[in-house]
Amino acid sequence: MNTYVASHLKYMNRQQVYQLIKNTERISKAEITKQTGISPPTVIKIINFLLEKELVVMLGEVETAIGRRPHMLQINTRHMYAVSFVLEGDFLSMGIVDILGKVLCKDTIRIKPDYSYIMERIKRELIDDLLKKAGISRKQIFGLGIALTVIYDDDKKLISNAPLISREDELSMVPDMEELSSGNKLIVMVENDTNAQAIGEFRSGGYREKDDILFVSIGTGLGAGLILDGKLRRGSRYMCGEIGSTIFDLDYQCNGQEAGWLENVIGQRSIEKNFGVNVINSGRPLSLKEREEICHYMDRTIALCIHNINACLDCKNVILGGKMVEALGQPLIDSVNRCLSDMYGGHTPVCRESSEDVGLVGMAWLLIDRKIREILMEGVDG
Repeated sequence: MNTYVASHLKYMNRQQVYQLIKNTERISKAEITKQTGISPPTVIKIINFLLEKELVVMLGEVETAIGRRPHMLQINTRHMYAVSFVLEGDFLSMGIVDILGKVLCKDTIRIKPDYSYIMERIKRELIDDLLKKAGISRKQIFGLGIALTVIYDDDKKLISNAPLISREDELSMVPDMEELSSGNKLIVMVENDTNAQAIGEFRSGGYREKDDILFVSIGTGLGAGLILDGKLRRGSRYMCGEIGSTIFDLDYQCNGQEAGWLENVIGQRSIEKNFGVNVINSGRPLSLKEREEICHYMDRTIALCIHNINACLDCKNVILGGKMVEALGQPLIDSVNRCLSDMYGGHTPVCRESSEDVGLVGMAWLLIDRKIREILMEGVDG
């Protein structure tokens, strides 16, 4: 067997065993061998490796009806954690997430939507404040993720199209990412906020491995995250899902200095201008009349956008989320579905996001997947 095939098989075996333990509350070595078909000696080597890396822990013996009482294994959720930050408008959500994607501690603060100000706050105090609240040390943190309302080029580490965080020109994330990583050797990742929400919905919403999701987020801005066959679609220019630029007006001309047509029509600023209330930041519950009027103002345009996108993609799952949806609640979902039914009887029903934490969870899963891969790849060529 050549070196490449042997090393690849070693990694795949490790991954298979790890995934089985992760997807099972607790499991024995014998059951791992039975379910994976991997030989007992190889399973023992892999388990010893996972124990050494503290990815799994061995539980005590358990009672069985007959025979020996096997030791059980489960994922070690107390060894290392990811820190996630998700910006949406004037709100910065932050959380600590374990390697099974569970949010252990979270907070949301009002913040000036300015990139430089936000990064300075994260570096200077917000990470430490969150760790202190959770009772976790910096040594237990392996990754830091930041989701922003931007177009993010992961190859070049550049953000662009970022007026919502007071950046008009392209900006390299490299200096800030290196500063955040240095000292603790953290994995630092950046992502578009709606992409992070889509990933979080996919990983925590009970979907199958190859499912599709169209995740539409409405907040200060407007965007979509698209998962096809279980994989996030970013696009050749990292612009997939920039639905705020969708145009339904034949006479519209973009000057390049403002939000797109659709965002101008149903974004937060438009709602505030037309109804005199900041839905996201009002600080008070909306009256029934305000809620009904705003939902009626938005529903048909949202439905038209969703219908046109899904006429091309035919996604099985269409999700609405974001701060505006959190504020307006189920009435907006119901109203959009009624409009979709009027437009096309065979439409895919729109559902609400499974949790308000999907952005935090999605950002964490990007970090978790990379960290676990790094660990499972250790020594595979040896």
